[in-house]
Amino acid sequence: MHKAAPESIPVWVVILAGCILLTQSLFLFTHARRHTKYYWVWGVVGLIQSPGPLIAYWLVHMYWPRIKERLKNRNNHRNKPNE
Repeated sequence: MHKAAPESIPVWVVILAGCILLTQSLFLFTHARRHTKYYWVWGVVGLIQSPGPLIAYWLVHMYWPRIKERLKNRNNHRNKPNE
């Protein structure tokens, strides 16, 4: 397997990757600060890699609560007596 030496990676690629990770981390931190209590964890995890933390955050804090709410509404609608 070919290993890339640090000298062979262009500077603009490193700067671009840093900007992507920093932007992702700031987004996760600010959004999680408004919606969860573990905002520091999401901010630090966002600095590690991309786009894994964004996908995980979307699933845990955006997608799954909506699904739970739909199921709850559906069950409440079924259990509600006819008027």
